[in-house]
Amino acid sequence: MSDRIPTLADLCSAIAEGQVSATADGCMYHINAFELRRYLNKFRPLPTISTVAAQEPNPHSDSQDWSISVA
Repeated sequence: MSDRIPTLADLCSAIAEGQVSATADGCMYHINAFELRRYLNKFRPLPTISTVAAQEPNPHSDSQDWSISVA
């Protein structure tokens, strides 16, 4: 997977090459959001979010804090 940012030209080329399914309506293309996301994820996958299962409550705080680590 590369970390480059896709351009509009990349998306247009992908539509023309059939890598992204789209329907033509006159001079407009309609692309399913799922298909667009699948295509964009090839360039940079979404980060994985995980939560810490065991946490010690903070005795000095009235609210509970949750921690999230992003890989």
